[in-house]
Amino acid sequence: MTRVPAPVVVFAYNRPVHLQRTLDALAACRLADQTEVFAFADGPRNAAAATAIRQVREVLAQEATRGRFAGFHIDASEANRGLANSIIRGVGSVIERHGRAIVLEDDLLVTADFLVFMNDCLDYYAEDASVGAVTGFCPLESMPAGFRGDVFMAMRNASHSWGTWRRVWDGVDWSAAGKQRLDRKWAVRREFNREGNDRYDRLRRQMAGKIDSWSIRFGLSLFLRGLGTVYPAVNRVGNTGYDGSGVHCGSGTPMNERIAESDYTLRKVALDPAIQQAFHRTYSGPLRGRLLRDALARWPRLAGWLGR
Repeated sequence: MTRVPAPVVVFAYNRPVHLQRTLDALAACRLADQTEVFAFADGPRNAAAATAIRQVREVLAQEATRGRFAGFHIDASEANRGLANSIIRGVGSVIERHGRAIVLEDDLLVTADFLVFMNDCLDYYAEDASVGAVTGFCPLESMPAGFRGDVFMAMRNASHSWGTWRRVWDGVDWSAAGKQRLDRKWAVRREFNREGNDRYDRLRRQMAGKIDSWSIRFGLSLFLRGLGTVYPAVNRVGNTGYDGSGVHCGSGTPMNERIAESDYTLRKVALDPAIQQAFHRTYSGPLRGRLLRDALARWPRLAGWLGR
């Protein structure tokens, strides 16, 4: 890496313990002392969240005095913007000033080589017209037989750590008007769901106002522009948020809990059907839900009849 490290944007809400773990792991990364961090803390959704919100801000205020990063900047909102609006606003403001950014939420633990890997990727793929984002997360517990390499491409974006550039961010249509292209053609919907049949269902629910997701809108924009995401074959990001504490994660078992540092060589990446199939199996879930989402993708009008 030859450039100044990309800034890291961290989003927090009401989990001070999770946030502290995330900041500690980030501070243990190589390049941390050369990296500026921009922390965005959302305001309370209700009075019950006030104590946890205050504790989160205490964690951030203390971090600002510790000198573990090149700079630590806090943007604490009095109003509740919600995660999607917070990310769109926060990432946009940082990218406008710095041209690129690495993004984390407050329930992620990263390996010590995470910042080096992400910065190397942001440098290497900066002008690659086929790449729209990079991530340190790998959802696959094992790579398909015969896979060789340290990185791969998927047409599905990642929310468990990611980085992108102004050339990509400025072209995102947050209204997701491009959904109309999917609605008109089954073949396009099928391609959108190639790496998980949850995607069109999430997009449909987003447009119906049933969820508030920045990620599915960002993913739609990348898909419609033919932009993939570069993933590592070795996972560098763990998620501590599946403990019922989060607004969006809920409870359960996170994907691929194993994280590790690893040597790597970056290269030009292309889609691998075996990896796409592995993604589809990983993200499509149990049989009953998978069959229902397949039907809804094939015949979208079923959603109205089923009250979904």
